[in-house]
Amino acid sequence: MSNSFHIKYRPDIDGLRAVAILSVVLFHGFPQYIQGGFVGVDIFFVISGYLISTIIYSNLKNDSFSFLDFYSRRIKRIFPALLAVLISTFIFGWFCLTPREYETLNQEIAGGAAFFSNFIFWRQSGYFDIAAEKKPLLHLWSLAVEEQFYIFWPLILWAFSKLKVNLLYLTVVILIISFVLNIAYIGSDPIGAFYAPYTRFWELLMGAALAYLSLDKFHNIQTGPVYRSVASIFGFTCILFAVFLLNKSLAFPGWFALLPVLGATLLIFAGPDGLINRVLLRNRAMVWVGLISYPLYLWHWPIFSLGRIYTGHTLTELQAAGAIFAAFVLAWLTYKLIESPIRKSSSFRLKMVVMILLMIGVGVSAYFVKENNGLTSRFSVEPLQRNSQLTGCDNVIRNDVLYPCTFGNLDAKKTILIYGDSHAGHLTSALNQAMGSQFKLIFLGYGDCFLSKKEGADRDKMCQLMWGQIRQLRQDPPYAVIHAQRWGNMDPEVLRDQMREAYKVSGLAPEKIAIVGSIPNVDLDCEIANYYISARKKQCQVYADQYLSNEKFILLTKQLDRPKNLVFIYPYEKLCPQGICQVISGSTANYWDDSHMSRDGALIAIPNLIEYLKN
Repeated sequence: MSNSFHIKYRPDIDGLRAVAILSVVLFHGFPQYIQGGFVGVDIFFVISGYLISTIIYSNLKNDSFSFLDFYSRRIKRIFPALLAVLISTFIFGWFCLTPREYETLNQEIAGGAAFFSNFIFWRQSGYFDIAAEKKPLLHLWSLAVEEQFYIFWPLILWAFSKLKVNLLYLTVVILIISFVLNIAYIGSDPIGAFYAPYTRFWELLMGAALAYLSLDKFHNIQTGPVYRSVASIFGFTCILFAVFLLNKSLAFPGWFALLPVLGATLLIFAGPDGLINRVLLRNRAMVWVGLISYPLYLWHWPIFSLGRIYTGHTLTELQAAGAIFAAFVLAWLTYKLIESPIRKSSSFRLKMVVMILLMIGVGVSAYFVKENNGLTSRFSVEPLQRNSQLTGCDNVIRNDVLYPCTFGNLDAKKTILIYGDSHAGHLTSALNQAMGSQFKLIFLGYGDCFLSKKEGADRDKMCQLMWGQIRQLRQDPPYAVIHAQRWGNMDPEVLRDQMREAYKVSGLAPEKIAIVGSIPNVDLDCEIANYYISARKKQCQVYADQYLSNEKFILLTKQLDRPKNLVFIYPYEKLCPQGICQVISGSTANYWDDSHMSRDGALIAIPNLIEYLKN
């Protein structure tokens, strides 16, 4: 290890780290002002690619490269602060999070410990969606991308150096391939383009290419201080444009990522004496922030996210400022008390083994908690029963043919069709339990396809396939049709028009027709937190406008003329007596999520429907 190359320290690079971390932290704290601050991650990628590749190239050139040395350095750099954050969030969650929240957190902890987070979040949703606020370790996706890069990059460089391949050409070729994949995926799979390692590697490789040029004779053709200052100013301008002009609605990374990546590359190229580097980046305050940038990155988002979960609302500007202050304090303490002592330790190998075992232990423990549904045994109350509103089947399309969700007694003589949107879907499990032995049930759920005044007028492909199923059902009409969806707060005349279309039941002519109303949204996370954790008890949000729209729907539909074989069913009346929704009854959740009933909630809400269909 003593023969390995050590890169010369550049304080301006720590200043550039400060630019990156401040962009990210301020974006998360005050997104209304720093809309493009997420590009700080891209700046980190370039810095990392430059510094680490400089070491690899130099050691390969000197024939002193050691995989053990390389990965020991990575563990020394990455593990101490990461372990502190993972263990701290695990402990906080044990006392302060509900089973569902703790289950989600531990999935993220396990992914973070395995450096697999980007693939977990890729499968879930987008980085900028609303649910992202409730993912405390979402930010570890970038650390996962970086470590995945360093699993393969040293191996590739070592192998090709043995084959006497020009490593600059190799770097540029892989860079171009990665960038092309980024551009190709941004249109067809933007979430994949954001999280996938192969669409991000080009950003680290920009730093790697600069590292090679910095070590090669090419770099000896020195440009003057004026040109380097121009590069410094232009690079910083690119970053400013990215931070203040980009926003989360744009397809990113794509072409837009060139701004922060080129900006960071030019600032590193400009050297410590470039104008911006000399005046701003080498400033003591900026260097200090850069030194704690890694633990600051690790701490800031869990504080924001867990604060959002615990309080039940997006943090105010004052709370966000307090969260940032807390992150700085924890980052400084982590740097002084954990990172620095370990880096300076002379007996690191034993500590390395201990940290590896700790990381494995954290990952295994988190996986155990995740697989055991967040360990409801942590609480003194009965585990909350929250049974799915769905039967487990769904509408499936294969080769442009729709296979509808069919359940119940498939040999029954009578068929009941349930159609509408997801508010039809949340009846299916209850209907299956109450009548599945007597009837064959079919569910067709997708938006408001069946309210068009002209059959098949909606050009949506799924709607067209739904209408194809309806035409088949006309040949053998169902015994009953249930039409349910979120009706919303409609003008009386609009409601009458929609009910006229609903009365036609798509030309199916069943014996019985039921039109089912909606229910108001609730803040289910708040209600569950109230159930489990007394310290989090508070008044949960009430969506008064939805209560009013449900009452309006009931009032207006009761005044309408209707066919003799049609009934209106009002879940709101049963689930929300006296205008207060019974979100939890005893130890049973009547809601599955904020806007849909659980199976048990539906059984409470639709006894009249069940009786009507059975008799």
